[in-house]
Amino acid sequence: MEHPSSLRIGFPKHLSELYSIFRQTVILVIISSFLWGYASDSLMTSWLNSLPLGNSSLDLSIYSPFDWLEMKWAISILLSVMTIMPLLSIRLQRFASPGLLPSERTWFASILAFCTLILPLATIFFWWLAFPVLLEEAIAADSLEGVGTRYDAAAIFSLAIGVTWAILCITIATVALSLARLLGLVENGTTRLRNRLLVIIGGVLFLTLPSEFDGLRILFALISMLIAERISSSLPASTLGRRSFNVHDISPNRNSLRMAIVDCSCEGVCPKIPEGVVPDGIATPTCDALCLNRNEQDALADLVMQYSITNLVVTGCDATPLPDNFKKSLNSVECNLSGLGWLDDIRTNSDHWKAKSVIHSTQIVTETTLD
Repeated sequence: MEHPSSLRIGFPKHLSELYSIFRQTVILVIISSFLWGYASDSLMTSWLNSLPLGNSSLDLSIYSPFDWLEMKWAISILLSVMTIMPLLSIRLQRFASPGLLPSERTWFASILAFCTLILPLATIFFWWLAFPVLLEEAIAADSLEGVGTRYDAAAIFSLAIGVTWAILCITIATVALSLARLLGLVENGTTRLRNRLLVIIGGVLFLTLPSEFDGLRILFALISMLIAERISSSLPASTLGRRSFNVHDISPNRNSLRMAIVDCSCEGVCPKIPEGVVPDGIATPTCDALCLNRNEQDALADLVMQYSITNLVVTGCDATPLPDNFKKSLNSVECNLSGLGWLDDIRTNSDHWKAKSVIHSTQIVTETTLD
């Protein structure tokens, strides 16, 4: 049921650990930004020299005394974020791995590796390969005979930084939404706080994109939000619908009674538990096919151990089709297993009857404990 070397960590401590990770990351980004600041001037000069401006490269101008300083620190912060991203990915992987199933752990590691590798590679590709081509095409399209051209170096940097900043925001939003989904913060198939996270990312882009993107801010923000949502939603929801449940002792006597009612759909055949029916303090994990899905069995066994569940009730069947290994695991921790047998009852079309069935099951368990 539980690895001998595993440790139980309370939810507040778990959140405190996550806060510590992000706090230390911010500090490292600040320190790294100052270090990159010493090399940013030479990097900016080398990049400008690589642009296909021809003789016009001699006409690069800075029209504001603070533009160059602003671009310098923007580059420094961008490079520092990419430098710290691998360390942040490793720490997030270690933080989330103990609470994930093997398949979820693999997927999350893939997402972090993708973001960690794609962000620097996409940045390098855009700055050194794609942007020069785009600039060359723009110069060819806007060239006028007999009209001289001068280029604002700060504006060129702003265009490149704006696109890179959008890529960075997409990466952060993808990791945040994926982590929330893996931790079970899902309601009705949608990640809880999903809309808030997307609005925050879109708002940050809308407010922080350089002035060169005026007229394209909303489009950039919407595209970034859509990409982050598409990537994160490809991850299936938590095996039991969510990972955190409010469970407490519902027995009025000295004997401990902690219940969980499994809302098993039996591959879509069994109806769901009506909303608001299950009393407070009883866990309500959801399953697609508990008797067939090994991941759901493992996750449910882990839930029984984590919350010290003493009575497990399955809605669809009478619990007899469940595998013997799963039953033995529950018996080893003295967890009683029973079923409501909704699949064999024609009255399951009535939400009122299902509500009475759920309430009746909790009353029977309580009365049995009293006896």
